[in-house]
Amino acid sequence: MMRNTLYVILIAAIAFIGCNDEEEVSTDLLNFPATAAEGGATSDQDLPEIRFEEETFDFGKIAEGEVVNYTFTFENAGKAPLLISDVKTTCGCTVPKTWPKEPIQPGEGGVIEVSFDSARRNGFQKKKITVMSNTVPSKNYIYLTGEVAGPDTQSQE
Repeated sequence: MMRNTLYVILIAAIAFIGCNDEEEVSTDLLNFPATAAEGGATSDQDLPEIRFEEETFDFGKIAEGEVVNYTFTFENAGKAPLLISDVKTTCGCTVPKTWPKEPIQPGEGGVIEVSFDSARRNGFQKKKITVMSNTVPSKNYIYLTGEVAGPDTQSQE
């Protein structure tokens, strides 16, 4: 219960910090995505929908220690404003750099930039990036995949 309360407070703080005087963003967009549609949503079709140009980027084979930067492009294919509250990874080697903090209107798009540091990584890599937003479901996933060739692997080729 306490964890849920902290989560709601954190999301509200993020929404409040990201607001400017020109366009206010209500925390209702995150807590109740159906309210994002004008007049209230009547179905799931009235909600925002994040649609990525590609959900997986394969960086191929790289040498250990190289850094891969990639920009995922997406569009709000729904019928209500899309608000990305957070972008997370499960590993410190993969870092979300930037993503839109302001609402993305239906038909508009944006980018999420991520970086993967292959230092001390070897072999096949599949890094999951979680995009938290006011969509249903609230978590969407994008991936970086590829192979990291360490010093032992490189000398065998």
